[in-house]
Amino acid sequence: MYHALGILALAAPLFSQPLGDIPPGKTFLIVQSHHDDHTWQWGFSGFAARLVDAGWRGYFVRTTNDEKDGGAGWGKNDQTNLRESREAIRALGLTDVISLNWRNDHMESVPVKEVRAQFILLLRKLRPDVVMTWDPWGHYDRNPDHRMVSRAMGEALWLAGQWNVHPEHRDLGLVPFRPGRVYYTFRSDYGKGHGYNVAIEFNDAQMRRKADAYWAHKNVFNTPDEAKRIREALAVRNLAIPELAGLSDEQAIERIRRWEIEFASRETARNLGVSFAEKFWMVNEFDGLPGLKDYLQKKAVKR
Repeated sequence: MYHALGILALAAPLFSQPLGDIPPGKTFLIVQSHHDDHTWQWGFSGFAARLVDAGWRGYFVRTTNDEKDGGAGWGKNDQTNLRESREAIRALGLTDVISLNWRNDHMESVPVKEVRAQFILLLRKLRPDVVMTWDPWGHYDRNPDHRMVSRAMGEALWLAGQWNVHPEHRDLGLVPFRPGRVYYTFRSDYGKGHGYNVAIEFNDAQMRRKADAYWAHKNVFNTPDEAKRIREALAVRNLAIPELAGLSDEQAIERIRRWEIEFASRETARNLGVSFAEKFWMVNEFDGLPGLKDYLQKKAVKR
C-alpha cells in the first residue's frame, strides 16, 4: 500500500549461503542503471564501504541521466540526482561517479552495442579487480534500464578480454582485460531469478554509511507526505510507532528510510551469525574452468 511499509513487508527467505571473504585486489567498479541503485536493498553499498575500509579504490557508473526520477522536472531531476549520487559515494568513500547520461527509461531504443562499447572502454581503462553489476540472468525485472544495463554489462565483461573486440583501443594504450570477480545482483521482489551463492558481511559503522548513502538521494526518498499517510494508516488500527513520536513528517520519513535499508541488511544476515550482510551471485576467475576450480578447492595450499 505504501512504499516504506511495503519494503518492510518484503522480507526475503532467510539466506543460507556462506559468507564470502574480501577478495584480492585494489580497485572495484559498480555499474548500474540509476543514481540510487547501489544504495538500496539490492545494491552493493555495504560491500563497497567494507572494501574502501580495506584500502580499495571504487568507482560508480550511473548509466542513465535519471531525468524521470523525482518530481522536479526532467532537467532539474538530472542535475539534482547527479549531485546526490556524488554525496552518496562520499558517504561510502568511493572515488568518483561516472555518469554516462543515457536517457532514463529510453535505453531500450539504444543499440546494446553502443552501451556495451562504453562499458568495455571503462573496464580496460580502470582495470577493476572486482565488478558489481545487475545480473543478466536475474529475470523478472520490469525496469527496462535494468535489463539493458545487465545485458550490455554481461556481454562487456566477456568481450573486454578479447583482442579482436575494439582493437582501436590499442591506440589509447588500452589492452584487453577481464576482471577476476564479478558480483551480480537483481530485484528479487519481482520473482525468482538467478539465485545467490555468497553473502558479504559488513559492520555497524559501514551500515551507518550505507544508510547515509541511501538517504542522500532525497530527491526521490524525502517524501514527508508518505510518513503522514503511514501514521494515519497506523492510527486507524489504533497503532503507533513510539520512535516516531514528536518527530515532524520530514524527520519521520528519514527515520523510516533508514529503517528500510537496515532491515534488509539484517534480514540477509539473520541466520549467518553476523549483524549485517548483502547477498550476490559471485563468479570468479576459475568458474569458466570447472575442472581446475574443483582441483583448487580440493588440493591448493596457501603459500
